[in-house]
Amino acid sequence: MFNGLSDDELSTALSLLEKPKDYVKGSELYCNGALGIIIEGTAIVKRHNDVGDSITIRSISCNELFGAASVFGDWKDGMSSIISSTDCKVLYISEEKFCELINLFPKISLNYITYLSDRIRFLNKKLDAFTAKTTEEKLYEYLLSQSDAEGFVKLTFGMAELARRLNVGRTSIYRDISTLESKGLISRDGHNFKLNK
Repeated sequence: MFNGLSDDELSTALSLLEKPKDYVKGSELYCNGALGIIIEGTAIVKRHNDVGDSITIRSISCNELFGAASVFGDWKDGMSSIISSTDCKVLYISEEKFCELINLFPKISLNYITYLSDRIRFLNKKLDAFTAKTTEEKLYEYLLSQSDAEGFVKLTFGMAELARRLNVGRTSIYRDISTLESKGLISRDGHNFKLNK
């Protein structure tokens, strides 16, 4: 969010904000209507459905943002929880303070727009994974959505959980992994995948 600011500008920007807050492991970090930045520690994003179930969506590391969609607009409630997976230090920026920062440092608004654009592209990849026609397409699109810039994916869960996330049978997952490998689209080593194309 503060990329491109000089040391003096960064110092001025931070002087306008409240001090970061400390949290112990297992604390809820989400704050309606505020952008959060993890200064120390890590957290996980959990998504809740209408019947109260939740799944882990992703992990958040040091210097990553959360709550960006709740800063502006009337809709402040989220269906996600941000739970600290370690002791954390979090910097919160309210809508009012964020507007003040944007007015003083236009570069922050460009960084924010870039961040939101990246999130939209990420979510579009997720949608592709869930609207794929075959289980093979679903699997490939899911791996694509989880891959880094070099095409590597490291799953932090087993094949049963992968099958559950894609809403397909576990047998189908193994069959489709083999099919994708035989087509040269992926390579697999345990829970580590490499997308070759």
